[in-house]
Amino acid sequence: VLIKHHLGILSEQLLESNLIRIIEPYSCVEISHVAALIEMPQPVVEKKLSQMILDGKFQGILDQGKGQLIVYEEGEKDAVVEKGLQVISNMDNVVSSLFDRSRALRTMMV
Repeated sequence: VLIKHHLGILSEQLLESNLIRIIEPYSCVEISHVAALIEMPQPVVEKKLSQMILDGKFQGILDQGKGQLIVYEEGEKDAVVEKGLQVISNMDNVVSSLFDRSRALRTMMV
């Protein structure tokens, strides 16, 4: 059972690395072409590509209407997003601090 589990993980990793190697030179590629190159059924390839996009393995979208994978170049992180995350983190610290103070005041009142 353990060996079967590890073989499954290895198989998934090999599939991911092969898919990344195949799509690397393209900015837009037909999913059917990728499936033909890797010799797997198109629905399986499409599902795996979708999963890889959601997992952040690469940036892109699946255009199922056209049957294409559109790959985006890895760009620099957006400064607005970074600042937004920093603001959220700071707000979390403020709210946590206020919560701790209110808890201290409640214990003093009891």
